[in-house]
Amino acid sequence: MKKFLPFWIFLVFFKFGAGLHYSLISPLGEKVLPIWIVGLIMGGGSIIQLILDVPAGHLLDKYGYKRLLKITTVIFLAATLCYVVGLTRITFIVSAIIATFGWLFFGPGINAYVLSHAPKEHSGKFISLRDVFGSIGTVLASAVLPFILLFNPHNIGYILFALLGVSLIALFFAPNDTTLVHQEIKIPTQHYYIKRESLINIVREIKSLNPASTMLMLLNMSGAIFYGAIWFVVPLIIAHQADAKLLGIGLGIFDFAIVTLGFILGNLADTANKRTLVFFGLLTFSISGLFIGFNFNLLFLLFGFLATTGDEMAGLSLWSWLHALDKNHAHDGRISGVINLSQDLGWAIGPIVAGFLYYTVTPSITILLCSIPIFLTWLVYVYTTHSIIPLSADLKNISKMPHRTRHRH
Repeated sequence: MKKFLPFWIFLVFFKFGAGLHYSLISPLGEKVLPIWIVGLIMGGGSIIQLILDVPAGHLLDKYGYKRLLKITTVIFLAATLCYVVGLTRITFIVSAIIATFGWLFFGPGINAYVLSHAPKEHSGKFISLRDVFGSIGTVLASAVLPFILLFNPHNIGYILFALLGVSLIALFFAPNDTTLVHQEIKIPTQHYYIKRESLINIVREIKSLNPASTMLMLLNMSGAIFYGAIWFVVPLIIAHQADAKLLGIGLGIFDFAIVTLGFILGNLADTANKRTLVFFGLLTFSISGLFIGFNFNLLFLLFGFLATTGDEMAGLSLWSWLHALDKNHAHDGRISGVINLSQDLGWAIGPIVAGFLYYTVTPSITILLCSIPIFLTWLVYVYTTHSIIPLSADLKNISKMPHRTRHRH
């Protein structure tokens, strides 16, 4: 495990620098463009990633994971240099476009690199470490965001360049690739490039796993719309309000909830009634989402913690339910990949909708409206499962839910 220390350092500093870059898009973009255009740029970047995900996967397999992760980091360094030149419409747009292609290879490249190195007996630990170190970088980015906004764009560019520069140097010392992930999928619920499979081939399987499969897709999409709006609106609030520094910590509360409660919720999902957990999880998520935007103070932390707790409770239970329905488990990875495509779509919709709503209505109403899909998901669940017999609580050895980020990935 020690020889991978440079890789974990790379992961922390990349998420630190790239996460800051993403968080700064809305407050910096507002200075040079109408806010609705900024929302289109952020959402459009996610759409581009969604479209290019398949060819990106082939390039990673062909040219190597570590090599393309280096290229990705260099691409991001170029994106930060745009701010060093100065903040204009052109430099802002160019920086956002370049960063989109930087993110394109990062998420799948990280997953592929970790899975290709992880021994079977320690694969779960490797995946957990990936999540932990990535979350550390995100929390650091969230914590320093209020202070970074005090600098001018030139200095912001230098800071981002330094953080990503450290990540690039660390990556050079990480172990080289040894195998390709598509040769052996080690974790069934990891959706690395299973998305390259034709969706038509597994539509029948998805339908056979209803209602769990459909509810997972709806939860992933509605949750991503909500989180996408949060990461668009909250940095703007921090930039506009001098007393909103606490919100920097607030952006990190979503990952903090997973770290503190993940083990407890996982055990609960394995022992309690799935139908009940999903019901109350979705209800908690939707109610907390409706109220979080009206409390940009300590209550934001409370509602953020509750929202993610409800999200995770419902998600873990639905994945557990899905695995109980899937008797053969022949295509776990492909099914996981299709379900997670809905999350990618949600990350595109959230910022676009928030961009149009931000000045049309208040920031609080913007977040409230973007949380409504979660409430609708709960209503769909209540309607579609009213006649479903609750599953037995005696379900053991069920695969864990794939880590679903509550931030840019």
